[in-house]
Amino acid sequence: MMTTMRTKTTTKQKGEETKVMSSAPPDVPCTERDLYGQGHPIESAELIAAKLKAFEEEVAKISDEEKPCLLKAEEKCPELLNDAFKLMFLRCEVFNADLAAKRYCHYWVQRVVVFGEERAFEPLTVDKALRDDEVALAQGFMNFTGKVDPTGRSILFVDPSKQDPTAYEAKSMCRAFWYVLHSMLEDEETQKKGIVAVVWPHHVSLKQMDKKLMKLNTDSLRNCIPVRVSAFHICHPPRIFSVVFPILKFFMGEILKKRIRVHSGSKEKVLKILEEVGLTKDLVPSQLGGDVAIDAKKWIQERREAGL
Repeated sequence: MMTTMRTKTTTKQKGEETKVMSSAPPDVPCTERDLYGQGHPIESAELIAAKLKAFEEEVAKISDEEKPCLLKAEEKCPELLNDAFKLMFLRCEVFNADLAAKRYCHYWVQRVVVFGEERAFEPLTVDKALRDDEVALAQGFMNFTGKVDPTGRSILFVDPSKQDPTAYEAKSMCRAFWYVLHSMLEDEETQKKGIVAVVWPHHVSLKQMDKKLMKLNTDSLRNCIPVRVSAFHICHPPRIFSVVFPILKFFMGEILKKRIRVHSGSKEKVLKILEEVGLTKDLVPSQLGGDVAIDAKKWIQERREAGL
């Protein structure tokens, strides 16, 4: 079925996080809301063309003083700023052109923070912008499973026990996070439907918790990287979770922390809960009793060989 979802948002200054999740504007037809409460725009060539035009107009309204990093990107890597790239921001903000423009400008600010000016304007490939991040990439902290749920959302697997703050700098691991998310965004359905994260902190220790990395990653998600996050399924949390969770929620902000679902109990119980939201055993990593094998090093090597 099709419905029209009206926009109900309030925003802070200069690209800060929206307090209320944005809905599509009145002129954008959407599907009925799904099990995560999200409706998805029904796209057409006419809609995309009109919204790209509106997006450009909204970007133009933002003063040069508020978008210095975007201006540098337009100068240094104009080939990256094509319509397909801009469309990701519109899809993320369900075709609210003003919100997409703000996210687009903030994206380039954070990309410079994470990558530095030397690499922020290079392609996000293993051998270019990520050329010095091999250790972080192969760590297996953030993993694209290569699977999608029944709605079309890509599935991200997060294993915090793979963190080793002594082996890499926080920004290096954040760059790996950017890389994984952008690899997921290569799929148009993921741009449209978003992602779900399956988080398995079962074996993590307090000494592995890196507050600086938490902040970098959450700052990159909040009104920055153009990805719709539908849920964080935190499975089998350890006892220390009660200490770490408040810190994580603080960094995540109001919108992202509302996406958190915590699942405890036996392996069978958690698998059953995941199955109820479409994450059947064939979509779940083997660490949780599913069928999906995770091999970060192999994945990175395959990406490198493909020039990605």
